[in-house]
Amino acid sequence: MLNGLTHAGIEARMLNFAQIPGAKILIKPLAGALNMHTYLRNKPAWMQLIIFGGLTGGILFLVFTLGISIVARINHLSVIQITSMTPADYARPELAGVIKGLLVVQFFGIFFIPPLVFAYLADPAPLAFAGIRPPQKRSFLLLGLLIMIAAYFTVEFLGTLNEFIVHLLPKITQQWVESGESNANGTLENILNMKGPADLLVTIFLVGALPAIGEELFFRGILQKLFIQIFKSAWPGIIFTGFLFSAFHMQFMGFLPRMALGIILGTLYWYSGSLFTSMLGHFVFNTINILLIYFKFADLDSKSPSGILFSLVGVASLALVVFLLNYLRKKSATTYATEFPALTEFNSFEDPDHPA
Repeated sequence: MLNGLTHAGIEARMLNFAQIPGAKILIKPLAGALNMHTYLRNKPAWMQLIIFGGLTGGILFLVFTLGISIVARINHLSVIQITSMTPADYARPELAGVIKGLLVVQFFGIFFIPPLVFAYLADPAPLAFAGIRPPQKRSFLLLGLLIMIAAYFTVEFLGTLNEFIVHLLPKITQQWVESGESNANGTLENILNMKGPADLLVTIFLVGALPAIGEELFFRGILQKLFIQIFKSAWPGIIFTGFLFSAFHMQFMGFLPRMALGIILGTLYWYSGSLFTSMLGHFVFNTINILLIYFKFADLDSKSPSGILFSLVGVASLALVVFLLNYLRKKSATTYATEFPALTEFNSFEDPDHPA
């Protein structure tokens, strides 16, 4: 309010004044101020990335502070006891409830709240900005499922290759990688200790659904979008985000297959135009692994299979994934220009079709 005039009232009077010949030149700076774009999408992508990082750190601190207190109370422990837990403690069966609670805290503190808050600050349509919109074609959801099922064998094949590469590293590096893998597997075994259908459903929710929703929002919905803008090209952004996705998990025995999985999911999102496609694919992939462990067809300690037949299946699977992704690309209307159109700055005193 300014001397009884609202923002709309000021703008209306300026609009009338703008009809006077030559007045538009004088009024344009003030008009631009009134119509100033404040959404983060209008800032350089690298600046958006810094803001997103700071936002994530701040929200994580708040959620972690509150969440760890709740987890401690539920499990009848002190906050100090939880914060002083070692990797060996994460494998203790009596602390499985703590680990599952911390997974939920991590979901909200890193993967769910920060991307949504950033999207709200970035764009007037925050959900669409984060990729939460229908796919360009409904058939892309089914195609995404087929790609992820085929990708299971691709990931297993790359796991064998990853193990071979690790064994070429210096001995001390091998020991470090294997030690980290052992700690991670101990934690996962604690989470995946399923004694019946109820445990199975809880595990599918914690390990299947939450990562599929949260990691896709964080990595594909926000980070991939920003890196594609920074690189000014889709593929470098998708590949680099896949690299970060794998590095975040801190399991280097499976670095290569997890990076490939991130690239496949990023490609699904980019060409389908919808995060629902990559979320569904991520969920299906995780759930397949959970079911295989539940029904004793696989376990975390088993080495990736090997042999000529397995290699042939892996190569065929990789070729099928590439073929299906290329088919998706050809059917997609997504381009860099459609996803990141040049922002046109104009105000209500100008006709965008007939600029002054």
